[in-house]
Amino acid sequence: MNATKDLMRAFLLISAFAMSCLLVGCDNEETLLDVDTPDGGGVEIERSLDTGALDIDVGE
Repeated sequence: MNATKDLMRAFLLISAFAMSCLLVGCDNEETLLDVDTPDGGGVEIERSLDTGALDIDVGE
């Protein structure tokens, strides 16, 4: 009986972990340009593969 409970707990734990990984997901973006400057700044341009929107980050 205890082995069944342990197996069921392990299955529930693994299932919860798998669902959390699926819900977190990732950004579906492509980096078009990534420039680092010697003074620590830089420019990064990313495009969303879903919508085509551009995201431009400028570091100083």
